[in-house]
Amino acid sequence: MESELSDEVSRASSSQGNHMARTQKRWDDIPSELATPADERDVERFGTDSVHQPVDPRYYMSPGQLYSTDSGSLFHAGKILIALVGLPATSKTLLAVAITRYTRWLGVRTKSFHVSEYRNKTEDGVDSSCSSTGLEFERKCVHLAVDDMKKFFQESRGQIATYDALNIQKKDRQELVRIFRDQDVKVLFIESIMTDQGLIDDNIQVALNSKKYINWDKQRAIDDYTTKLSVNESVYEQMTPEENLVYLKFVNFGEKIVINDNQYGYLVNKIVFFLMNLKSKKSRVYLARCGTSNSDKYIDDELLNEEGIAYSKKITDIIINRIRDRRGCTEGEFDPKKVMVWAGPRKRTYDTGMFFQQRGVFVVGRSQLKQLHPGAIADLTEEQVKKRYPKEYHDSLKDLYHFRFPRAESYHDLAVRMESLLMELEHTDKDVVIIAHESVLRVLYGYLLACTVPDVPKLEFTRGEITEVTFGPFCNTVERIPVPLDHK
Repeated sequence: MESELSDEVSRASSSQGNHMARTQKRWDDIPSELATPADERDVERFGTDSVHQPVDPRYYMSPGQLYSTDSGSLFHAGKILIALVGLPATSKTLLAVAITRYTRWLGVRTKSFHVSEYRNKTEDGVDSSCSSTGLEFERKCVHLAVDDMKKFFQESRGQIATYDALNIQKKDRQELVRIFRDQDVKVLFIESIMTDQGLIDDNIQVALNSKKYINWDKQRAIDDYTTKLSVNESVYEQMTPEENLVYLKFVNFGEKIVINDNQYGYLVNKIVFFLMNLKSKKSRVYLARCGTSNSDKYIDDELLNEEGIAYSKKITDIIINRIRDRRGCTEGEFDPKKVMVWAGPRKRTYDTGMFFQQRGVFVVGRSQLKQLHPGAIADLTEEQVKKRYPKEYHDSLKDLYHFRFPRAESYHDLAVRMESLLMELEHTDKDVVIIAHESVLRVLYGYLLACTVPDVPKLEFTRGEITEVTFGPFCNTVERIPVPLDHK
């Protein structure tokens, strides 16, 4: 599968600016207007998946980092190059992007390098699969990518680079190890092997919809891509233990994983565990606030009020109709077993899913979705916090993501306890509706869209919209679905 990042990014919603801060009456959400001023960063990137954004040394950290280090490195793990291996149409790009997203979430300074991106920037009618001119051009693109990876490790304090290229010949893999051994960088190869024709056909279709084949006749595009596959297949040398390299084979996107000589320890083991849970999916995630109660305070766990019940029915109808339309099915054809609802454990949060249950959709309360615990400042106004906790208030303004008020959680604490849930989210092929408090939705969105630490407390999720996240091989995309509210 070839990477066409520009296509996907252009389709990503650029409207996350509406997920920005607003004034709140209470402090328990940690008001986002007190985070780093928006004009200090590129706020236009809100709403667009930031997994391919340059690694800003000031704001590289993503939610859930294992360590808050200035370097962005896990000090005992060293530098690692993760090189993808495999024929076209084997999901290499998807793997590279998924690993980049996950390791950034862990707080590791990671960047993905796609040879096809270098090709797209400079290609001028060159057939890179067959002719001698094309092969020379391909080697030039590889050299440019390798040089940039070396700079990433040497100059940008990078710890993990994911390298999305064919790497299908032994000599190329040995040369890659030799180059980066001199840079004190370990190399882990991930060979993606596809034998499932359905998966191959899906990947070919993605490639045929890429930028390269815009305005091409359909049959001509199919013939061109088939030729490319055939040429590469004729020279492909699968990885074997005799190469004396560290690698894992990823067969049919996780159906089977074979590990050879894993000597790189903890961080690589985290990546292997992630890959064991990763699935290629066409499903979507829907993020929604819970309904309202009469008190709407942290210290109370009340039932939904009349307005909250009406809101719950609306989001159920909107989301189910959305899923039915996407799948092209009627009311009678809708399969509720292909959808699941995760809800926070509080009564009014869980009860917001009541109408999904009536439609046959399984609703489960998840303890990981419990809102951020505000501790001593629960239900206080900003002025009350300033008066009662002046020092803590001042300190919180420096880092809203990591700061804890007395007996409270930080956003970082919330992110760390969500990791098991994220693995389930990556593993399921069902549409998932997540009903939760705004603090929880901020962190989940931070993972799905690769937001950085300063971004997360600034995100806004109102009851006036549902956030739909679509998984893509190159980046995730976002659409906000309006929810009409009755204002009395």
